Amino acid sequence: MRLILKYILLSIILFSCSKDEDSSIDTNFSSTDDSNPTVTYDVSISSTEGGSVNTQSGTFNAGTVLTITATPNDGYEFIGWTGSNETSMEITITVNSNVLLTANFQLIPINTSSVTNNPEEFNYDINKDYGGKIVEFYPNAFYASDLSQKVIDGVNLALKTGADEWGKYGPVEYWVFGTDKNAALELIDQFCSRRSTLGQWDFNECIARETNETLDHSMIAYQKIGAEVVATNQPRGGAGHNGGFDWGIHKLSSSYPFSFDNLFSDIPPQDDFKTVLHEYFHVVQLAHVYNLSRNERDSRVVPNGAIWMQEGGAEYMANFTLFKLINNGTLNFEQSYGTLLEKMQNKMYNAKRSLDNDCSGKKLQDFKYGDDCSNVGYDLGSWAVAYLMNKINNPNILIETFYPSLTQMDFESAFNLSFGYSTSDFYSEFEIFLELSIEDQLKIIPTP
Repeated sequence: MRLILKYILLSIILFSCSKDEDSSIDTNFSSTDDSNPTVTYDVSISSTEGGSVNTQSGTFNAGTVLTITATPNDGYEFIGWTGSNETSMEITITVNSNVLLTANFQLIPINTSSVTNNPEEFNYDINKDYGGKIVEFYPNAFYASDLSQKVIDGVNLALKTGADEWGKYGPVEYWVFGTDKNAALELIDQFCSRRSTLGQWDFNECIARETNETLDHSMIAYQKIGAEVVATNQPRGGAGHNGGFDWGIHKLSSSYPFSFDNLFSDIPPQDDFKTVLHEYFHVVQLAHVYNLSRNERDSRVVPNGAIWMQEGGAEYMANFTLFKLINNGTLNFEQSYGTLLEKMQNKMYNAKRSLDNDCSGKKLQDFKYGDDCSNVGYDLGSWAVAYLMNKINNPNILIETFYPSLTQMDFESAFNLSFGYSTSDFYSEFEIFLELSIEDQLKIIPTP
């Protein structure tokens, strides 16, 4: 009996446990999603200025494999990831946690080491004719010892930029003076030693000429300009293409480029950068007529002494190119320089102010070097060049056609070839343009 009772009790216990187990299994199967939930993670992928990534941010299932590619824009380079130790532009990640990933880019530093700064170096063959030809080397630039590294770097970069944009013409020697007279005399000594070593000029004759303070374009005159700027606290500058044809070079000189040193808070470095571009464009202009006699050379670049094409062309191309490179991110400056529209508007106001006063009655073709109204030739010439470029819708016409054609043609023929009509027709047309409102005039100025 006791055995029978024990069996009955054991059977009840077993049956009871078996029933509970069956009930538990039924519950789990009815809530499969709760027992095995889908795990997801937030993935944030972004980029800094100067590039992009191919994968968008979002929510991804655990275990998802993502291949992410960083692509730099023109003028920028990839420098690494924030959120990953990987250094490659293409990385692969497995999503097993929240991800915060940023592709970092920076402007590609422009190497200016190709601009030679050692007066003892000669990177060109003095016996070779480089006239009108693209050369394999960048300009040479030489600096007075009192100039800062900022000035040196700024001028070097501007020279290289001009050569990269418009072609490497030369040989170019760009001599830059500061404010200290002794430093200037040392640089002049280096210049004259260079000429003497190359058999181009007697050393003593060179010294006598370049230290003559009464000559407007002697080298010491450029030092005087810089010294006066510091002494008077009045911004002023001077730079020029001062020949060198007889030696087979382009000789350029510059007073103290003070904006690179931020000497005046309201004059940013772009101001002197533009000046260097302006002077280098003179190299481009004159390279194509370098082998001609002086009279023939002058008749082709400044016909009848009219400076508007030479100076207006250099001024407009310098400004246009500077703003183009700023706008596309190639050049980066901390201070604003305004816009091309603003610069051109100011030039028109300045020109018309002069035409309404001291320069009354003068026309575009009347402005010449050395007269009291020559600055109007720069400002009005810039507008004339902008007008012509707009007319044929080609901002590169001077580089591609006009100046190269001067090797074989006179000014009038090259003008007709480039712009499709005569200078006399252009002058008449431009006079009508000058009567328009400034709003209508500005319509021809592009956003580079």
